[in-house]
Amino acid sequence: MKVKIKRFKEGNFVWSEYELDGEGKTVLEILQTIKEKLDPTLSYRAMCRAGICGTCAVKVNGEHKLACNTRVYDDITIEPVDIATPIKDLVVDHGFIYEKLKKGKVWFEPLPTNIPLKPDELKNTEKSWDCILCGICNYVCPAIQEDKNFGLPSTFTKAYGVVFDKRNANKEKLKDLVSLNIQSCIHCKNCTFSCPKDCTPEFLITVLENNMVRYGLISKKGQDFGFLGF
Repeated sequence: MKVKIKRFKEGNFVWSEYELDGEGKTVLEILQTIKEKLDPTLSYRAMCRAGICGTCAVKVNGEHKLACNTRVYDDITIEPVDIATPIKDLVVDHGFIYEKLKKGKVWFEPLPTNIPLKPDELKNTEKSWDCILCGICNYVCPAIQEDKNFGLPSTFTKAYGVVFDKRNANKEKLKDLVSLNIQSCIHCKNCTFSCPKDCTPEFLITVLENNMVRYGLISKKGQDFGFLGF
């Protein structure tokens, strides 16, 4: 099979093409084969190889995927993810993801004593805790391109668990999210459709947004169907 890779080298994008036996293998296995046997200069990120660390996100045939759990059976094109600043080849800067987490203070502050959770309470936040911060939801989000201050789908996905888990000592976590412009989300569901862990980011954003309106932290947004006036 033929593998075309869009690489960022010395400030420019260039294409490299390889031919190898990769049918039925994961994209990560293909990248490893290329690096070990064909081109040791190729750079990419990978750690767990099990869909847990989230570092191996790339574009495969135009769609954002985790390289470690995406199997291919025909010729493929591999590219760096969108939006993030490229560093080298398929490696991009993840710093903007962590900066938004810091800005929203998205971290857990445990109570001094443990509080047991009922099964339904655990289920309510499991989608949030399942997030591995792979960033794919961010790379496909059009709101980020319109509003650089938008907090990112990944931030709100993680924040959901922090806000609604009753074991968190900070009961006013919603206030920390006000500066992240949650209402810039256009609810296109790109993030939900692309999430490899089925975390439903758009739904979690909707719940957070509704609660922020409920508690008077933000104003209710009028419906905008994108119609043009004449």
